[in-house]
Amino acid sequence: MASNKNQYLTLDKHGCWMFQIFVPLYMRHVCGGKRLLRRSTGTRDLDQARNYRDHMLIEWGKLKARFKPETHHNRIQKGIIALYQEFNAPPPAMCEPAPEHDQVASCQQVQQVMLQAVTFEYLAEYDKTRSPSTLSKHALAVRLLLGHLAVVDTEITAITRTSVTQFIRALKPKKSVQTIQNYLSGLNSVYEYARRCYDGIPAASPFTGHRLEAKRTVSSYQPFTQTEITTLLSKAEEELHDVIFIGLYSGMRLNEIASLGVGDVPEIDGVRCFRVQAAKTKAGVRLVPVHPALIGIIEKYKRQNTNGQHGRYLLPKANAIKRADAKRGPWFSQQFTRLRNKALPNATDRQCFHSLRGMFITALDRAGVPEDRIALIVGHERGKTESFRTYSGGAELAELSKIVQLVNYKGR
Repeated sequence: MASNKNQYLTLDKHGCWMFQIFVPLYMRHVCGGKRLLRRSTGTRDLDQARNYRDHMLIEWGKLKARFKPETHHNRIQKGIIALYQEFNAPPPAMCEPAPEHDQVASCQQVQQVMLQAVTFEYLAEYDKTRSPSTLSKHALAVRLLLGHLAVVDTEITAITRTSVTQFIRALKPKKSVQTIQNYLSGLNSVYEYARRCYDGIPAASPFTGHRLEAKRTVSSYQPFTQTEITTLLSKAEEELHDVIFIGLYSGMRLNEIASLGVGDVPEIDGVRCFRVQAAKTKAGVRLVPVHPALIGIIEKYKRQNTNGQHGRYLLPKANAIKRADAKRGPWFSQQFTRLRNKALPNATDRQCFHSLRGMFITALDRAGVPEDRIALIVGHERGKTESFRTYSGGAELAELSKIVQLVNYKGR
């Protein structure tokens, strides 16, 4: 019955099919202000769920027709009655409503695909396959757009390039070009999902082609000198000092460090490792042997957690961060930038936390470490052979541990 086989259906976290449909404004006052009506089909069987959905749609069409304050059909009828009343003539018999199955078909043909509702479907669809950070960023972009439009929800086909351009202009004084581009990318992901799931949505997305000319990622960061690193460490508060140290001796990205859980520093085959899970890419999910210089730092935070001083994350301040995109790194990045600007007023923007990663890679390269081994440690994409992308066992981990121990900045 529905134009898309699984339209109005979504899976809950238990694998049971849910029926959900957008509630128009003129019906919300009778259902407690709900914007989205959700009902469990009570089954994991898709055919049974579709049958449930089809029966619900029939009744939904009747309810909409009953509560809709003004329809084209009603306006025609009122106009005809008013016309005859002008001449004091009895109006003709009004035409009968369309048969029930025609009403349902008509209802489905004009069914609105709402941005907020389809976003809920998108988040449920990719809950297990995309990172919480990615999903939360997409949801944030949708909330910001709806906030800009000053509506609770909007039909996705009603979003125009003009309204998106106005949205971009409103964001520019407050957000970087790259951040705005990220919002548009998230909105476009939801739009393309809607196109795959529903009929009647134009191929041309209003969220693409705006030519924001976002800055490309800096291809080469400028390293800090030994004196500059010493200055940064001497002026950093304790936790930021430790984060800098971990960056220098692990080559990990800042968000990878900030996202380390208390249990993400296991000992495997006699080698203490960082287990990186919050990675940008598949290659980034890896084990990084802990450099001897970091053992004291790791043990300190593990002891604090044993004493109940903080929670899920290894770094105490990471547990206090509340962000819509669920990332821990940006707060530490801001702290590092403030420290750099205060302690090293002559430093450039190319000298940032990511510079520490470059310094780690350079140290390994100067020690003659093969490129594929460096890629394994820092989480870069390497060859297409799958065995190179995962750790084969203790022997290889022991080898990588010896490689990490080659990093020594005193001789720079």
